[in-house]
Amino acid sequence: MKYLKYAIFFLSIIIIIIIIILLNILKKDDHDGYMGAIEESNPTIELNRIVSDVSIKNYYYDIKGIVEKYYSYLTDLNKTEDSIITYPVDNIEDGNIVNNVQETEESNISFSETIEEEKQITKNAIYDLLSKEYIEKNGITVDNIQEKLGNYKDVTVIIDNMYYVDASETVKVYFVYGKVIEQETNQKNEFGMMISTDSMNMTYEIYPSGYEYDVQKGKELVIDINEIENKTYNKYRYEVVDNETYCKDLVKDYKNKLMYDLESAYNTLDEEYRNAKFENYAEFEKYVQNNYNELVTINIKKYSKNTIEDYIQYVFEDRQGREYIFKEKATMKYSIILDTYTLSIPEFVQKYEKVNTQEKVILNLNKFMMAINDKDYKYAYSTLADSFKQNNFPTLESFETYAKQNFFDNNEFEYGKYEAEGETYYTYSVSIKDKTGQDTNSRSKTFIIQLKEGTDFVLSFNK
Repeated sequence: MKYLKYAIFFLSIIIIIIIIILLNILKKDDHDGYMGAIEESNPTIELNRIVSDVSIKNYYYDIKGIVEKYYSYLTDLNKTEDSIITYPVDNIEDGNIVNNVQETEESNISFSETIEEEKQITKNAIYDLLSKEYIEKNGITVDNIQEKLGNYKDVTVIIDNMYYVDASETVKVYFVYGKVIEQETNQKNEFGMMISTDSMNMTYEIYPSGYEYDVQKGKELVIDINEIENKTYNKYRYEVVDNETYCKDLVKDYKNKLMYDLESAYNTLDEEYRNAKFENYAEFEKYVQNNYNELVTINIKKYSKNTIEDYIQYVFEDRQGREYIFKEKATMKYSIILDTYTLSIPEFVQKYEKVNTQEKVILNLNKFMMAINDKDYKYAYSTLADSFKQNNFPTLESFETYAKQNFFDNNEFEYGKYEAEGETYYTYSVSIKDKTGQDTNSRSKTFIIQLKEGTDFVLSFNK
């Protein structure tokens, strides 16, 4: 019995030792698992060394803001006392100008000293934005900023391309190409600018021109920048951009091209659309001249956004019912289709295939109407039946003259009586009205439409 007690005692000791060993093993495994989880949740950041388009909208807007601020600073250096409207002190109440009375010698505020002080601050700010390498290479001082960097008045900045590479885990380097356009003279100056941003310090620096890197999209580019120091004025903050703002800016960007850089506006057209609608650049110029007011005052009423294969498609409808299609490959990098009648776009074809015959006729008549509204007499003329053309409008010029005299600048069709004339011919009575409401008279026409294969059609009408 005594030996049994000893055996039980030693066995208990052994069991306790085994339990302690097992607990230590489990504790080690748990610790290793935890450390492994930490390492997995903080993987090594893979740097992008390939020159790429900027696809993240917030990053694009960060850089866009920096570029615009840079040129805004340069234009501020041209401020003069004459460019500022001054008012008598006693003519301002609660920050609002009450009336515009004649200034007197006693009440007039002198801005000359303030302007010079502001200019000096602006020069210091610009100097802070410049990279140290650029300053040294070009002999930049605070006093020769304007002489070295350019003399600008009110300008519009158009960005054509923006690329980036990673220099380190916290530093990105952007290459921005575009044009600065003097609003008064329409003079264009192209620029190529390098901007580096440090996301740790929220700082940036600008190399305005003449950098020595060979920048080719899709090619590797290694740049060694680990940090950008804080020099007071070179801080930036992240821009948060919502869809509505971005859509408005897409349209604004194209309107700027139409107003200040028409060749760029032409090159931005979707290639298939451009080839179908315009024989050459001169035809595009004429189209813009005919529709200038409508194009540069586009006011978007609604939009839709869809991902299609390798691009994002935005369809905008303005308050006049016109539709514009933007195909976005990267942020602010897009091609555009200015109407939905020149090409049989997939959305139109899908809709066309689902509707009944009467609705097909209406869709085609709407195409004709939109072309007349766009002064696109070439397309409208192409929809006319051959025999109708030969008997009434032997040339495009004769049809254009007729259309200008017998349709409004902005037409709206109200559909009346509809009849089928055989298997492929249909008639529709239409009341044509001035969509602007300036002319209250209406004009009546009866259209005869022949539906052909697919979405093709031809038409004629009573003169």
